[in-house]
Amino acid sequence: MQSKFVDFIRDNNIVSASDKILLGVSGGIDSMVMLSLFRKAGFTVSAAHCNFSLRGEESDGDEMLVEHECEINSIKLHRIKFETESYAKEHKLSIQVAARNLRYNWFNKLCDEFGYSKIVIAHNRDDVAETLILNLTRGTGLKGLSGIKVVNGKIIRPLLFASRDEITRYAVQNDVSFRNDSSNASVKYARNRIRHKVIPELEQLNPSAKKSIFETAKHINEAWNLVEDYLINLKGKLVKQENDRVLFDIRGLSNEKYSKLFLFEELSPFGFSYETLEQVVASIHGQSGKVFYSSSHQLLRDRDFFILTQKKEIDLSIALIEKECKSIDFPIKLRFRISEESELDEIPRDKNIAVLDYDKLAFPLNLRPWQPGDRFMPFGMDKFKKISDFLIDQKISLVEKDQIYVLTSNDEIIWVVGKRIDDRFKVSPKTKNIWHSSFI
Repeated sequence: MQSKFVDFIRDNNIVSASDKILLGVSGGIDSMVMLSLFRKAGFTVSAAHCNFSLRGEESDGDEMLVEHECEINSIKLHRIKFETESYAKEHKLSIQVAARNLRYNWFNKLCDEFGYSKIVIAHNRDDVAETLILNLTRGTGLKGLSGIKVVNGKIIRPLLFASRDEITRYAVQNDVSFRNDSSNASVKYARNRIRHKVIPELEQLNPSAKKSIFETAKHINEAWNLVEDYLINLKGKLVKQENDRVLFDIRGLSNEKYSKLFLFEELSPFGFSYETLEQVVASIHGQSGKVFYSSSHQLLRDRDFFILTQKKEIDLSIALIEKECKSIDFPIKLRFRISEESELDEIPRDKNIAVLDYDKLAFPLNLRPWQPGDRFMPFGMDKFKKISDFLIDQKISLVEKDQIYVLTSNDEIIWVVGKRIDDRFKVSPKTKNIWHSSFI
């Protein structure tokens, strides 16, 4: 196995002489065998161990083993202890996802601080089969069936050539010390159910099921690489970024044979379900205005583009603007000044500038988001109009509507900020003092 390990590293060109290597070592059989293989191959490595505080004394025992092994072999060890359950609860994550986030975030910090160029993870060939089955049952695209990558940025996995049985034999033959994680026997975790229940059933059909699935994943990965090149090229034609919005060209999508595949790969990372994405594709030839939601994002079918934005809670806070106020910067940026009527040569046509009769205003003014039911008398009209109808007439997208604020005086709307002032507060021949507001 030692020679296979060295050959795998060389054939996949995953480590160079100049690399500074950090091994993720849990104390389990896979990572302890990996540590032994690297050490016997003559690599200079450091180790990192995470104590996730999930198994009490058992977790502490894992840490003690890794510490002892690194000490007797003069290997630099980084250690950290996480309160994983508290983190998972705070961030509303599963324990597994929380542990993964904590682990990789810390590994990346170590790379920044100590200059490590490779993070080494001890996934083996059997993990590929389990991951493929897990992704298949959850619903995935071609990428999710392509297995676990040998190289993914700084992360490398040099044990993907070896089965779990081969790793166990090596550990026994080479007296490698390791700890058994008792949680691996529990079938309450999805991966363990696949390992202990699903794969044994598949091996009844084919004793080499895990190896066959691994080989299939390799073929799918090659196919995915071809598809990915096509999708990257397509993305350059159909997608553009505008500040915090991502725009997908609808006309281009309507002419694209593989628009469904493209949208699935682009939008599924943002939490959109397959059923929702089917509705998105169907709306390509539909009317504008429809909005699709995931847990974290929304996708608006506008006239020319699908507009992807992160969901934002509407800020219902009210900013008070006193007579003496010269500017505010939150929740939006406004600048104010007062002048006499004689100083105004011409009323600006810029919608971002409001010029109002100062003596008709009752301070303090209030700035707040517009709300359903709000109405005002748009400049140039003599009747009230609902703001919702006004925004529709102005062809304001649903995304932009969420960012519209109104300025009020005694609960009367005097300005739909950046859009239109109220006719009742306009400058007239009787105006003596003028209040100016600029939306930046």
